[in-house]
Amino acid sequence: MVKLRKLSLPDFAFIDGSEHEKDNILDGQIVILHIPSASIIEIFDKEVPFLTEGVLAYNFSYVDQYGIKEPMIAALYYCATLDKDADREMIINEIMKPAAQWYCNYCTWEDKNVAKTL
Repeated sequence: MVKLRKLSLPDFAFIDGSEHEKDNILDGQIVILHIPSASIIEIFDKEVPFLTEGVLAYNFSYVDQYGIKEPMIAALYYCATLDKDADREMIINEIMKPAAQWYCNYCTWEDKNVAKTL
């Protein structure tokens, strides 16, 4: 008997490079896909990037398990459903802020995993 499967995807997922490729340009990058809008966002440590003019960016912080505040930036590469200039506030509020929170939740989960191994 054939079992029907309901297709579903999460709102966010990491985009990871392919290790088998000679030039894995995503190596060392934190890139997130917002699936409903097909938006691509990269997360940077705040001290690292010099973004080109016109890049839509959102500043946020992750507070680790020791209370240390880590400033970060979410930078938008691409949004398939909205115009980055005309819909700036909507993209920040509906895509980038939730992506930052999703990433912070991931960091909290990862910190707990590291703490278990110590």
